Amino acid sequence: MSGSPKAIRGRHSRTGPRPIEAVAGATTMAVAAVLIAIGVFAFAVALARGDAGVAWQAYLVNLLFFLGIAQGGVVASASFYLTQAKWGGSTPYRLCEAFAPFLAVGVVLFVGLYFGRTLIFPWVLHPIPQKSAWLNVPFLFARDGIALAIMAIASYAFIRMSRSDQARAWSVAVSDIELPPHSVRVLAPLLGVLYVFIYSLLAFDLIMSLAPVWRSTLFGWFFFAGCFLSAVTAMALVAAILRGRLGERNLFTNETIMHDLGKLVFAFSVFWVYLLFAQYIVIWYGDLPVETFFIVQRVHHMPWRPLSIACLVLIWLIPFIVLMSVRAKKNPLVLGIVSSLLLIGIWLERYVLIVPSLSLDAIPFGLVQLLISLGFLGAFLLCSVPGLNLVAQAATSGEPVGDDEEGAGEE
Repeated sequence: MSGSPKAIRGRHSRTGPRPIEAVAGATTMAVAAVLIAIGVFAFAVALARGDAGVAWQAYLVNLLFFLGIAQGGVVASASFYLTQAKWGGSTPYRLCEAFAPFLAVGVVLFVGLYFGRTLIFPWVLHPIPQKSAWLNVPFLFARDGIALAIMAIASYAFIRMSRSDQARAWSVAVSDIELPPHSVRVLAPLLGVLYVFIYSLLAFDLIMSLAPVWRSTLFGWFFFAGCFLSAVTAMALVAAILRGRLGERNLFTNETIMHDLGKLVFAFSVFWVYLLFAQYIVIWYGDLPVETFFIVQRVHHMPWRPLSIACLVLIWLIPFIVLMSVRAKKNPLVLGIVSSLLLIGIWLERYVLIVPSLSLDAIPFGLVQLLISLGFLGAFLLCSVPGLNLVAQAATSGEPVGDDEEGAGEE
């Protein structure tokens, strides 16, 4: 990451933080609570009127979307420690970790998926003898539930270390402390390895098993890379929003910080399309029916083709074109709009990956699914409020930031 410490410090205010209530206070919590109530009500109405299938589909789509942001954020924090990133002081670390409380909620919501198992997993009512040792209800919920719980515990342990005085002192020290605390250096790579294995497992069990004949060894990579991209993009969107809400003098008014966040969004958007193409080219070249049907259903058949194209446009094409220039990355309005569109694209990608396996000939999306999605958004916002308060405190603390890169070029 680029950045001159003197330049950053010169533009960064040392005034105290604004009242936290102006950032993520009672109003935000009230809105989140209302959204949760709306989502629960819509879910109950859908079950009562016989639309349980579409309700559980929306449940799974949103669970994987918001869980991916929360977990991807913690892994982003671990990756910052592994790369010894000091380009924003402690603020980027608090920004990464702001969504983590949703991890515990995600574990509970995953357990709730058990009640919709017959409507979600086709192999429950129509077992596949060759795969019954792996695809059976007790084993799937046990392994995925334990894996998610382990991931959440490891993430919370890492966040606790990341918020210690030693870790914060390292993140704001320009050159006095060379390495992060030992405990962080031990747990950060372990967290990354767990993330790769567990989120690949979730991709195979909760998405690939919906079309149990299909197989793709790259699908796990594609899924957890998408989760990481959604987390980085959510960070950029939050930074663009807080830039205005925290007043004129805060870390996010620094163009260098916005530029660095924009580069992360740009880079991982390109990485996402690389993995998409790598998976597609192998399936296209192999031309095996058990692999190609999954792609053909989504890319060549209506009504899913427009949605698949929209995913590519929102997640890769728009970010690639718009964020190619330095000026666009530094502009919070542009970065905020691109980040919003990209997050919509990631949500749509989850929808296109999951729903055609259960409803091939129609797009089951209406008011009920929208309200359920808003309910998940409310739960995610409510969980993120404490973390956003810490982001606000760090962004307005006036602490020194940046590596010792005097005179480093911007790009």
